[in-house]
Amino acid sequence: MSLQAARLELSSYSRPKSPHLYTQPQLLAVLVLKAYLRQTYRGVVELLELSCDLREELGLAGVPNYSTLKKFADRIDPRMLDRVAGHVLKLCQGEGVDGAGLRVDDELAADSTGVECSPASRHYEMRIGRGRGRYVKLSMVVTCTTLLLVTFTTTFGPSQDRAQVMDLLWRASGRSRPSRLYADAGYDLEAAHAMCRRGWGVSSFIPPVDRGGFGVVKSPLRSRMTTLPACYAHRWDVETFISGFKRSTSSTLRARTDKAMLTEASLNLLAYAVRRA
Repeated sequence: MSLQAARLELSSYSRPKSPHLYTQPQLLAVLVLKAYLRQTYRGVVELLELSCDLREELGLAGVPNYSTLKKFADRIDPRMLDRVAGHVLKLCQGEGVDGAGLRVDDELAADSTGVECSPASRHYEMRIGRGRGRYVKLSMVVTCTTLLLVTFTTTFGPSQDRAQVMDLLWRASGRSRPSRLYADAGYDLEAAHAMCRRGWGVSSFIPPVDRGGFGVVKSPLRSRMTTLPACYAHRWDVETFISGFKRSTSSTLRARTDKAMLTEASLNLLAYAVRRA
């Protein structure tokens, strides 16, 4: 699945005069495998050396050196990985409907989560009196029930969810046509409702936040959210996705540079998205 999706996004080779030993989709598929199995660069190379079936499935005539994988990972842009995730969703959308007879993307839910930059546990940090520092923040939109990744953005936290909501909705609007979208109060923004309901044609449901402290929500679209329908409970599906993502990959990062951290977190999320597909 990752190889097929990568071929829809990447050219075979980055330059006409590159060695042409391995294609870019093959290298990306190996990195997705590395992320899913929680391997190091050397570890995934050893795995490929031991498995001729895996090499055949990926179309590898040989085994790339660990430095080849690292140099390719250094060139990766997280936005490109998001586009690959979009191709994975498109391949799933081509399968039709789910078991209940609904489209796989009939309802969407948005949320964010943090992946720790330090390997130290939260318990240890509390014991030594150190507050939570920077972390990689993954904001995502997933399908309800089927739990497929629609789109995601990466940045460093802490930050308000409202800073990423418009970018998330813009990307999601080009990949799916759901009937409803759910999000928590962190995404409460009048412009988000306007884009969903007037531009995208989607019914958005986000609990309003009383920022004035008077118990009154004056914005026209936000004021409709004071009573949410029973279907809003489907918002918890994104929490299920996030829980599975952290258990399947990792809640901490090994990378030490800023760019490498964003890339590693994005690869982990893409690997879990491929598994869900």
